[in-house]
Amino acid sequence: MNDHYFSTQPSSQHRHRTISVRARGQALHLVTDSGVFSKRGLDFGTRVLVEAAVLPEHGLMVDLGCGYGAVAAVLARVYPKTRWLLLDVNQRALDLARRNLAFAADRVQVVESDGFAGAKGVLADAVLLNPPVRAGKATVYRLFRESFDHLSQGGQLWVVIQKKQGADSARAELGRTFPQVETVDKSGGYHVICCTKY
Repeated sequence: MNDHYFSTQPSSQHRHRTISVRARGQALHLVTDSGVFSKRGLDFGTRVLVEAAVLPEHGLMVDLGCGYGAVAAVLARVYPKTRWLLLDVNQRALDLARRNLAFAADRVQVVESDGFAGAKGVLADAVLLNPPVRAGKATVYRLFRESFDHLSQGGQLWVVIQKKQGADSARAELGRTFPQVETVDKSGGYHVICCTKY
């Protein structure tokens, strides 16, 4: 059976590497491995999301489907007073995320979770999601609905998705859940969509 980045326990042989990331004025090194998403470097969609997201200065942020923690590793530096919850099903990715967020260990929690299943009582001020499109539309749309349920009033879901992978239909689906949905950036075929819960 082939490994996917949404596999719970990848069976591929470990191939650790350190990548250099520059985004949002931050320069950092992250550890990646085989069996995780975008192991060779920060993928373009995640970069577009990180550059576009405007977060509150305080509060709880959720990196949903965090992978090795690239989104939180950058934005926890940009917003040094925020707290972070990183959720993913991939145990190998979670181990990497703990290493990559060690600089902020006092304000970061990393949890194995399919969506919010492992964080049921959480109410976040923002959720950031580069959805696992290869896992299928039903999974992606479930993550949209769960994000709504786990946002506080005024909280925002930030989603990045390629136009060719269904950005328009994703925005329509988000509009069935969130009262305010706005495409805030388009770059290289990727759309960043900001959804606000009122």
